[in-house]
Amino acid sequence: MDDSTQISLLKAMLDGSRVAALVTDPSQEDNPIVFVNHTFESLTGYPPEEVIGRNCRFLQGEKTNREDVAKVRSAIENEESITITIKNYRKDGSPFWNRLHIDPIYVDGQLYFIGTQTDVSVERRQRIEISQKEKIIEQLALPILAIEEDVAAVALTGVMTEERFSMLNIKLSEYVQERHTTHIILDVTGLYWEDDTPAINFLHIQEVLKLMGTTLYVTGISPVIARKLSDALGSSVTLHTFSSIRQAMQLVR
Repeated sequence: MDDSTQISLLKAMLDGSRVAALVTDPSQEDNPIVFVNHTFESLTGYPPEEVIGRNCRFLQGEKTNREDVAKVRSAIENEESITITIKNYRKDGSPFWNRLHIDPIYVDGQLYFIGTQTDVSVERRQRIEISQKEKIIEQLALPILAIEEDVAAVALTGVMTEERFSMLNIKLSEYVQERHTTHIILDVTGLYWEDDTPAINFLHIQEVLKLMGTTLYVTGISPVIARKLSDALGSSVTLHTFSSIRQAMQLVR
């Protein structure tokens, strides 16, 4: 198989691909595009005659992340492969999220870059929607239950991050302000305690509730959690802690 046949087959393979592809030649000034496949035109709206001889930067726009551009430039300068998701723009000005992969290749000793491009706008939008729903679910996962007229409880489960503690503090403050509850019980029986669990946040919640005239009780304290709280907060700090909700309720009554 001679070189011309190999080149023809390569072009046919690229043109038949569902992934947009282009080839650039760094031996020429400004590393211009020397080939694009049909899928590139379908993706970007640019026909070959409008892009051959140009640098790929025409796909960038106002909201293209400059740091992403710098990463691509660095990979090319160092002849390295890179995969990155970057905001690009079609010929009609509409934006899309482009998963760009660039590989340096040598043909007969000459360096070229092959870039493949995939529109992942739908995937990215779905990830954002899932993230937003997860935040909503996380907020709903801290229900405040009224036990008696002036007593409410929250069962903490899973891992308590800074964000969840912050949300809990806000929800408790709003709840107490609305219902004038004088006793709040935080049950930590279902809490998965990690070494970096921010125990100091129990104090933050206690201080906020105290200013509102409400007492905080932490229940479900095991010997292990008791030691962790002691190590994190020190002996001079006081939390009302109990091994069970029943014990706390006996004090409240």
